[in-house]
Amino acid sequence: MPSAHPARCAVDPSGLLLGAALAAALLSSLVACGGGGNGHLGTGGAGGAGHATGGAGGVSPGGSAKPTCADTGGPSGPTPVARADTAGVLGPDGRTFLLYGGDTAVPVCGGIPSHAHVGDTWLLDAGCGTWKEITASPSPGTRARHSMALDAAHGRALLFGGRTRTGGSGPYTLFADVWAFDFKSSAWSQLATTGAGPSGRSNAAIAVSGDKLIVFGGNTSTSGLSFNPQSDAYAMDLASGAWTKLAPSGPPTARLFHAMAADPVAHRVYVHAGGDANAFQGPFFADLWALDLDAMSWTDLHAKNGGDGTGRIKLGLAATVGKSGTAVYAFGGHDDGALGNRNDVLSIDLSAASPAWAAVQQGDVPGQPATGPCTFPPDFTTEDMKSPERRSAFAFGARADGAAFVVVGGDSDCGVLGDAWWFDAAVGAWTPIRQTLVGLTCLRTGSSTCSGLCG
Repeated sequence: MPSAHPARCAVDPSGLLLGAALAAALLSSLVACGGGGNGHLGTGGAGGAGHATGGAGGVSPGGSAKPTCADTGGPSGPTPVARADTAGVLGPDGRTFLLYGGDTAVPVCGGIPSHAHVGDTWLLDAGCGTWKEITASPSPGTRARHSMALDAAHGRALLFGGRTRTGGSGPYTLFADVWAFDFKSSAWSQLATTGAGPSGRSNAAIAVSGDKLIVFGGNTSTSGLSFNPQSDAYAMDLASGAWTKLAPSGPPTARLFHAMAADPVAHRVYVHAGGDANAFQGPFFADLWALDLDAMSWTDLHAKNGGDGTGRIKLGLAATVGKSGTAVYAFGGHDDGALGNRNDVLSIDLSAASPAWAAVQQGDVPGQPATGPCTFPPDFTTEDMKSPERRSAFAFGARADGAAFVVVGGDSDCGVLGDAWWFDAAVGAWTPIRQTLVGLTCLRTGSSTCSGLCG
């Protein structure tokens, strides 16, 4: 079993770090977390692709660089509460990022996990770094571990599933509903569906391909102490709302905490990584699959993360088409190796004779080891300051062409995060959209007096 990883620090509502890592995380407390993995008190889920509104007179340049902003005063105004178990979409304009719901609680290592699910709607201008809360009703309501995807042809984001519960114990309520957020009107509406669709579930993976919303896998357990991963696939017709259960040949192993991306040209989707019923601690999956929606068949592409086979959960995935063919990008997540939360960017050229993952951005690498069960030095990793903080369970939204993506929030070693970053696939580089101190390791805050990883 891999070594334990750092616990989270306490974080105050204003986003300032308050302390060092807390008590040791034993396996029993990990199980109680209902989804951590390998020593981190993690909560999970990411997905979708997205779009943004053009606040403050901003304009979008060509290529895949972060949009610019006509307002030179810098970002100001409100920000969403830091969160994990959330989801988002980068809208059809390639500028407006939609963030919905999630879990704002900060579990204490070794303690009974708490959850604070929210149902708020926020729009981020990725050029100017400014947030706007949308308070109109109806909305999908309070939930976390839901999935979101971009329906660019109809100018909207789609939301499926998730879970919530009231109080600190008892079964979760699982959702199987589908909601649409219209970027032009900034309004939610629940879609009327027909046919036998997927059962209520959390941490499914979804993507839009052509005129269909594709759903694969997820967790149908209502308990916080066990997982019930699925391997079923469904398609919802975007015009009629009719569900069809798919029966492709050779499906992957049942899973949750995986990621999905649609090929922008071919009628196929890709599924990567995730966990099975043992996803509290691993090992996790490191595989990459393609679902051909015309041939109705799954293909194992026999490609492992970074060449080392490190499994991941709660990551992000995007697909883009270039001159040489389709490339898939993966970001972050929680591994079953030495680091736990990750911040590397990997890519794979599917047109190659033997496709293999390669690091576009290496991210943090292991540094000094822990000195105790929950005592980690500030240089536990050698930090890549050109990359965002290591994270999992974040909101992830790819541009409609897959050539750029946005990451917001998520679960770190020192709390839950509230920052936002833009990745330009053409040059393989990150640009911050809006930065906050909440959830960062001590060295990333600029402190010169770090006594531990988180303070």
